[in-house]
Amino acid sequence: MPFEPDHVLLGRFVDAHERGDLAVAATYWERLAVNNFDRVKNTVKGFRFSPGGPGIPPDEHGSAASEAFLRVIAMSAGFRKRETGRFYAALATCVEHACQDFGRKELRHQRRSAGSLDQRYEPDGDAGPYDAALAAYDADLRRQSKDALDEEASRQDAERLVAWGIAQIKNDNHREVLELTYLEKLSGQAIADRLGIEPNNVYKRRERGVLELERILREQH
Repeated sequence: MPFEPDHVLLGRFVDAHERGDLAVAATYWERLAVNNFDRVKNTVKGFRFSPGGPGIPPDEHGSAASEAFLRVIAMSAGFRKRETGRFYAALATCVEHACQDFGRKELRHQRRSAGSLDQRYEPDGDAGPYDAALAAYDADLRRQSKDALDEEASRQDAERLVAWGIAQIKNDNHREVLELTYLEKLSGQAIADRLGIEPNNVYKRRERGVLELERILREQH
């Protein structure tokens, strides 16, 4: 399938929705999401809980990006704008919310694992390592509208779903590329080098694999 730019895919997505052809609309949105996979990863890497504060730890970037990417896929449920600028803004907000929720999930995990908050954000304070950053970010988000999509997606364990869904994909080439993308967290060029294929073939396999993965995950819900 030839590459199509974001503005073309976005226009076709909206047109298909207006015709009531939801299956075709979903296909265009999924291709749009794949086009912006690197944008999602870069937003996760640049995310900060508060201006100048900490972000997602580097060893968690891949997991956070996987969770954020699933939210971008699901974002099609409420997005109907044709302007790519508005799409990019919505994508950035969606990924930022995913990062915030990822931080909360990691904080809960740390509390369960430690049994008590032995690590302190401040030497003499009561807050854990994410508490102050999340509090500042929460204060900012309360000034913004937060849609139902974020609340629904925040309940999902994205990494578990991705790993399970990839294992269900029957096409070996598609499954292998998704495993290297989501589980080993390799770049498109690194995957091409590993498999001995052109980067363009990596993107094609990933695009087709994501369509299959998204279908599998939908059937689970």
